[in-house]
Amino acid sequence: MSQLPLDLTARAQQFRLRRLQVFNWGTFSGLHDIPIAIDGFLFVGRSGSGKSTLLDAFTALLVPPLWRDFNAAARDGDRGRADRNLVTYLRGAWADQSSADSGEILTRMLRPTTTWSALAAEYGNDLGQVVSLVQLFWIKGTSNRTNDARRHFLIAERPFAIGRELKGFAEDLDLRRLKQALSDCAHFERFEPYGERFRRLLGIESKMALKLLHKTQSAKNLGDLNVFLREFMLDQPETFQVAERLVEEFTELDAAHQAVVTARRQIEILSPARDAHREHQAAAQGVIELDQLLSNVDGYRDLRRRELLEAQSVRLATEAQGLAGRETQQGELVSAQKGALRSLEERHRAQGGARIEALEDEVHALGERRDQRLGRRSEAERLCRSLGWALPTGPEAFAELSARARSVVEGWPVEQERSEARRDALRDRRRDLAEEQGTVGAEVAAMLRQPSNIPAEQLALRARIAEALGLTEPDLPFVGELIEVRPEAAEWRGAIERVLHGFALSLLVEERRYGAVARYVNETHLGQRLVYFRVGEAETTTRARAGPQSLVLKLALKETSLRPWLRAELHRRFDYACVEGVRAFQDHERALTREGQVKQGRARHEKDDRHRIDDRRRWVLGFDNRDKLALFQQRAEELRRELAGIDRELQQLSDQRTQAQQRALACQRLANLQWSDIDVASLLDRIQALGVELERLRRGDTVLRALGEEVAAARTRLDEAEERLRQIQVAHGKVQDRLNDHQQELAALDARLGDLVLSETQHTGLAERFARDPAPLTLGNLDERSRKVERALNEDRRALVDRQAAAARTVQRGFAAFKREWPMEASELDDTLASAPEFLKLLQRIERDGLPRFEERFFTLLKDQSSQSLAELNSRINEARKEIRDRMELVNESLAEAEFNPGTHLQIEVSERQLPDVRAFREQVRQVLEHAWTLEHDPAAAEARFATLRALVTRLAGRESEHQRWREEVLDVRRHVEFVGREQDGEGHEIEVYRSGAGKSGGQREKLATTCLAAALRYQLGGSDGGLPIYAPVILDEAFGKADNEFTELAMRIFERFGFQMIVATPLKSVMTLEPFIGGACFVDITARNRSATLQIAYDHAHHRLDLPDRDGLLSGADQPTHDGRRATA
Repeated sequence: MSQLPLDLTARAQQFRLRRLQVFNWGTFSGLHDIPIAIDGFLFVGRSGSGKSTLLDAFTALLVPPLWRDFNAAARDGDRGRADRNLVTYLRGAWADQSSADSGEILTRMLRPTTTWSALAAEYGNDLGQVVSLVQLFWIKGTSNRTNDARRHFLIAERPFAIGRELKGFAEDLDLRRLKQALSDCAHFERFEPYGERFRRLLGIESKMALKLLHKTQSAKNLGDLNVFLREFMLDQPETFQVAERLVEEFTELDAAHQAVVTARRQIEILSPARDAHREHQAAAQGVIELDQLLSNVDGYRDLRRRELLEAQSVRLATEAQGLAGRETQQGELVSAQKGALRSLEERHRAQGGARIEALEDEVHALGERRDQRLGRRSEAERLCRSLGWALPTGPEAFAELSARARSVVEGWPVEQERSEARRDALRDRRRDLAEEQGTVGAEVAAMLRQPSNIPAEQLALRARIAEALGLTEPDLPFVGELIEVRPEAAEWRGAIERVLHGFALSLLVEERRYGAVARYVNETHLGQRLVYFRVGEAETTTRARAGPQSLVLKLALKETSLRPWLRAELHRRFDYACVEGVRAFQDHERALTREGQVKQGRARHEKDDRHRIDDRRRWVLGFDNRDKLALFQQRAEELRRELAGIDRELQQLSDQRTQAQQRALACQRLANLQWSDIDVASLLDRIQALGVELERLRRGDTVLRALGEEVAAARTRLDEAEERLRQIQVAHGKVQDRLNDHQQELAALDARLGDLVLSETQHTGLAERFARDPAPLTLGNLDERSRKVERALNEDRRALVDRQAAAARTVQRGFAAFKREWPMEASELDDTLASAPEFLKLLQRIERDGLPRFEERFFTLLKDQSSQSLAELNSRINEARKEIRDRMELVNESLAEAEFNPGTHLQIEVSERQLPDVRAFREQVRQVLEHAWTLEHDPAAAEARFATLRALVTRLAGRESEHQRWREEVLDVRRHVEFVGREQDGEGHEIEVYRSGAGKSGGQREKLATTCLAAALRYQLGGSDGGLPIYAPVILDEAFGKADNEFTELAMRIFERFGFQMIVATPLKSVMTLEPFIGGACFVDITARNRSATLQIAYDHAHHRLDLPDRDGLLSGADQPTHDGRRATA
């Protein structure tokens, strides 16, 4: 064997395989103890003899289960199905044969029942250190499932003998006793801690080295050079761990973002509710203020009236004082003129005018009597015309007329009494009909407003409750609105309506609104009777099935959330049998007849005939009210016509009464007249005679005539002065009367106003309202102005009430939306206005504390993750790229020392792959990292970066195959580059390019695989300094079968140069090429196709070859099939 100069210290530290023991492993039944030469070892034998079975013992001892691939060398690369596993080795499977009975293919086992197996490999170095790796396997019964195979791992830092130290274990498979017996060994139940321990002891730095050693065992074909180098030369980059940490941390970031989104969404929902609540409060305050103004309109009007009256009184007092002065002045003038008239009259009488005055006085008196009789006669003529009579011309006829008139007067009271009796009867009837008309009109209006059969009074009460609580009327349904008698049961409608009438007029209140309704009802005087039911979950107790005659089956229920409760309540309270006749009625405990008699239990019976059973206007059940509306509209028209008829008759009676009264009054006045009261003819004759005499006296004396004319003129002046005085007195009286009236009205106002004091707000508000009309305010327009102000205030109040109701609905919608989205946060609140204080406190907390805190945490985490975790990931990717190139430089240094072909060597070139997904990923990472430290100053940018980061994390965490593929591509930096093998001569000239073994001959593929493996192993096991590996054994199964002897020798020299102990399973034909590079061998053989054994072969160190008897003959029959020509299986 050729010797190379080696560092003796490094050589002494190397762990080399010294011994392999197998017990019940495949076709190796019992114990087989194989010494291994530390300079290298060959397992030789024919195909199927069990060489790979022994090498798979090393696979079981060294390779993690995830990578373990038994008998891989028998398959071409990854093609073919693995036909060996732990159980087949444990059971000793050796052949597949057809069953004679069923024809089924069955696997024959050497150990089909409870059995156990053991493997042990002993390593040692020249420093005296020994490490023994031991594994135990056992399986009970006849199970062939891998999961039923038990395992136990041991590491002994001393030699270990299976036959001696595991003897007791074979008796009862008692693991606890085994641990006690081998307490100096390290025991493991899992491969991971076992693997970590032996790697540390044997100087194997990474799992990747184990994977590469396992790959080396079956290295006939390299396959794709890129795949080989990525999987066996390069460790998985830490980018995956960093990405996993980023994904884990993103959960916290996503939760923080979700908290921000939730808080913003909560603010978005509750802010309009808060604004609406403010609007509601403002409207409510406005209604209160308007109510205060409305309640004080009359008071303010009276205050203003007092102001106007006081001002007017001052003006009237001034005017009265002026008129009093004028009256005094005019009175003095009249007195003077009276004196002048008396003087003239005395002169006139002295001149002889006394007779004339006496005659004039008589004529004047007779003229007055004439005028009176003419007036009475005219009145008599008018009265007679009104009665259709003619005025008599003589006293006898007038006496008859008077008697006739007295008869009419005496009969008038009887006629009046009869007319009033009829009028009173009509008025009573009209009052009843008008009251009914008002009720019917209200019902029609209510039914037109909503399709309900419930009476208007109850609907109005519900509307008040709903408005006060910010609810809609459908939120508080009446029972009657949810129940309808089925069409096929129409003949029972009247009886059912009578039974359910009270229940139908009950409100149903859901649990979430119960508290608010109960509070309102308790605190409010309703003015009428109200029954309501608190509706929770329907009772789930089993109830008896309703009989075929049950009232319940004749009802249809509206599809609502209240239907289950309503159905249960109807079954509980109204499960009456609807029966025909009294006999059937008596036979049931709870029954109802069509005539409306109800039986409730054995004793209680009831029939309420206060209203007709077929009076459809009293019916209250049904989903719509078209039929009932038609009835009420018909009745309303009937009432209108009947009232119109009564009004006409009352008018006729009134007209007749007025006519009779006027006739009686006319007759009474006629009866009160005497003939002498209307006789004018006699007076006219006397006046005429006196006039003739006066004319004669006046023409007889000129002086007297002149004095008479002066007297007449003086009298005229006096009359004018007195008329002027009278006018002044009348004007003064009127002014004084008005002044007195004002004083009296002021006194009454003072009494009415009492201690009335308007607040400044009320006074200002009403003053502004009264001043909106530009016309000056006077006593004449004060009342009309007051009515206008009152109308305007009522209109404004109605508008505010509407705004208040609309705001309440908005608040309720906001609260309801919040409860739907976050029921737990509002579990103790309902969606009525009563919950507004708590909801608004919650909103305030979110705005002042929740959202800022959530945003601060979100920005902090986003900054940390984008600037730290993602930056670390980016850094790891760049570091991994550099590390790949650094590693390839070290591998190339090893390859430069090993000839690939005479005069050539391989070099691995690294080049970047232009992958679109990787470029896009790096760009997304750059976008997130850009300006990461200023995120809190730009929320929009933070949201954009978060969206990008979330998209990245979503793909990194995705379980879909596409996400997994993308994740591997962007994170596995090994895939970002590709490797090309270039064969170069000593001057660096390129000879050939190798991208993989594809297209190459079998020998060429083996050369490429072996060369790359040798360099890779040196790197993985020898460290970066290129020194000798601490762990020296390298196992090759069926190696160099296709390579020429020259390359086989070259490859072995490479392995030897790198300081490896070669353990090779090879066919006999390759022995001569390999034997110079080893220190021992064993021959593997099999008998009866199921019993394998080994025979140790001596080694001739002087000639560096195996000491084989009949060497030429043995090697010339190399690789012949065993016995009957069929290859055995493990």
